[in-house]
Amino acid sequence: MLGCFIGSSRRTILKDGSFVDWSIVRIEMDQWRPHGIKYRIAWIQKGRCRVLFDNHHGKRDHSHVDGFEMTYEFLTVDQLWTDFSAQIELLGGSI
Repeated sequence: MLGCFIGSSRRTILKDGSFVDWSIVRIEMDQWRPHGIKYRIAWIQKGRCRVLFDNHHGKRDHSHVDGFEMTYEFLTVDQLWTDFSAQIELLGGSI
């Protein structure tokens, strides 16, 4: 799904007024992103970040769900979208 969006940033407003912001870019592999993909994908509902998957400089792949951070195993961009969507559905949202 998102594989075709590598190299872009985007905001998509959902039917319920929440939105998804994402940025996915290819980078040179480094110690934090050995797969060469830097990403940030967030679901914002009523002004609050409910779900966030990212791998910023200084930190490996991880996710935040309602403020709780956990390690995430990045496999592919498409799997990232699947896992992100699943978290939203678990919280009662819909993409």
